[in-house]
Amino acid sequence: MTDYIINPIRMGGLVKEVDENQVKVHLHGRLGVITVPKRLVITSEELTPGHEMEFYFSYIQIMKDPYDYDSSDMTPDHDIAPCLLGGKISEVNDTAIKVDIMDHLGTIAVPRRWAFTPVPLENGQDTEFYFSCMKVIGKRDIPVESI
Repeated sequence: MTDYIINPIRMGGLVKEVDENQVKVHLHGRLGVITVPKRLVITSEELTPGHEMEFYFSYIQIMKDPYDYDSSDMTPDHDIAPCLLGGKISEVNDTAIKVDIMDHLGTIAVPRRWAFTPVPLENGQDTEFYFSCMKVIGKRDIPVESI
């Protein structure tokens, strides 16, 4: 079995949808969709579709024996910083997986190639990855349908 090192990288995306509780962000490059509670977004303005977001994220690793992860650093009271989190796969199809982030911190839907695993992907598998709060860094004036 090969060991993988998952490293967080700074990524970006555009807000596609906002409701009273959560924000749906489409990753640049058609790399997936992340939905998070509004409380994880660093901003001083009202969120609307087209807001440019910046955050840390990594590949996802399937864990046979998950750690006792701590999400207490997932707070918008400081600049974005990667945090090692756990989650569970809630959906697998031919092209993508969906992961429910621990402690009700949202969902991640990304292509299957983002998941490192020596076993076939299945619903209910434990995962780990780096993630951070999201920070608004700008606004694009484009139609929502184009996001």
